[in-house]
Amino acid sequence: MDSTEVQKITENSLLEELVNNSKKQLFYARIRTVLTLVIAGGIALCMAVLVPKLILTIENANSIMAQASETITLANEAIESITSMSESITTMGDNMDTFITDNSETLTGVMEKIEGIDFEGLNSAIEDLGAVVEPLANFFGKFTR
Repeated sequence: MDSTEVQKITENSLLEELVNNSKKQLFYARIRTVLTLVIAGGIALCMAVLVPKLILTIENANSIMAQASETITLANEAIESITSMSESITTMGDNMDTFITDNSETLTGVMEKIEGIDFEGLNSAIEDLGAVVEPLANFFGKFTR
């Protein structure tokens, strides 16, 4: 066999090997394409099933967060109201303390004056006044009948 024939045989075997390799590559490319389509279909199916549920979950979470925000706002207003009421009560207590302190001195003075009143002397003065007024009342009572 001469070298051209050997070369042709070698080229033919190389071409056959190249064709076999191309067929294998085509087969595996088709398998990859089918698997890619199956995976893409699976992802699309999952998205079609999961996305609505995910959107519903997000809407529920937003609703809950809005309610929580409103509750926090109401709690904050209640705390501010309680703080204001506490300050008012403290101010009122201070005012009452000042009022009691100021009036305790006056009340003490009044009580000392009341204790200084001679009730026996006052009673006897009232009896003396009654004794003086009684004849006048009798005198004027005669004119009114």
